[in-house]
Amino acid sequence: MNEILDYLINFQPNDWMGISLRGIFVYVFVLWVALVIWVARDVVGRTKNLVFQVFVILLAIVLNVFGLLIYLIIRPQKTLIERYHEDLEHKALAENEELCPKCEKPLPLVFQFCPHCGEEARQHCKKCHKLVSKNWSICPYCGASKTGKAK
Repeated sequence: MNEILDYLINFQPNDWMGISLRGIFVYVFVLWVALVIWVARDVVGRTKNLVFQVFVILLAIVLNVFGLLIYLIIRPQKTLIERYHEDLEHKALAENEELCPKCEKPLPLVFQFCPHCGEEARQHCKKCHKLVSKNWSICPYCGASKTGKAK
């Protein structure tokens, strides 16, 4: 091993074998650094768990390509941004539904009666005739109170 290092360090400029070996060494080193940087950026984008991040980066540093393969097997499927957008989508879908006051099953906002138990969940506003929840004191569309008077 020392002979190889001495040879790489003390080469002559006209020694093509030495130049080729140094070029290969530099190329492999750049690939190794690029792999570690890619793994580090990817794991930071996929999890907030600092212990897992450090473990995976050390795995990539020590085992290089094999560490990358292990990471590709154990890494989280979705990035943090993908999970955030998925949560936003779930929240947006949930906003279009309420729970039935009686049976507590999902009830779309356009339904007046629960299809599961038959409970009346919404009533028509006496002024604008739009469906409003029975629990609301005023109509959010026209501002009329439950008695039908506008505020």
